[in-house]
Amino acid sequence: MKIEDLDVAAPLREDELRELPIFPLPRSVFFPGSVLPLHIFEARYVQMVEDALAGNAVIAIALLRPGFEDDYNGRPPIHEVAGAGRIVHHRQNPDGTWDIVLRGVARLKLEELLPDERLYRVARATVLSDEGERPPRHDMVAMWSCGSRVAEVVRKQHPEFQLGVTPDDPPGQIADTLADRFVAKSALRQEILEATDLSERTSLIIGAVGELLAMLAENQQPS
Repeated sequence: MKIEDLDVAAPLREDELRELPIFPLPRSVFFPGSVLPLHIFEARYVQMVEDALAGNAVIAIALLRPGFEDDYNGRPPIHEVAGAGRIVHHRQNPDGTWDIVLRGVARLKLEELLPDERLYRVARATVLSDEGERPPRHDMVAMWSCGSRVAEVVRKQHPEFQLGVTPDDPPGQIADTLADRFVAKSALRQEILEATDLSERTSLIIGAVGELLAMLAENQQPS
């Protein structure tokens, strides 16, 4: 199947979840609906991209746990909750490296499989759906207000900036988008990714984006 024939927004199928390539990264937490550009240069991940392009073009992005440096070239521990995306753009460079763009399609729970002849790691995955009732209206208003106010500040320097969601979108989609846009710290991004309960995720976003808004109000640059 050619990548041009894939429905990049389609839910992951059972056969895709049985063996999913893992790309562990030290600082990247990948949310559904977000876009992640990557430069691929290590031999094991070049093989991973080429295998993905020959198949369903799906890759899981997993955050490495602290201390990964001691075993980076091996199989350092990763967070089991990860984001999966489909390759929507790709270019092979003259030196054999790849530039790709992933579009997030799901949050997953990974169960890593035993090593085989492949240079990269592979996992069996389970899709994690949003849980719980819709957050209270006052929390939704607070989350949207924080995001909109930060966006107004950003647009003073970048007039073309758009949030990418509307108040009518599903709460989980709004929360994931605001997290991707405005939450910088990897540990907090991972906590948000792992929050399948909508009220918990909304609360985390209100706290994180509200803190950013306070920093901006004090004319401080976000870290």
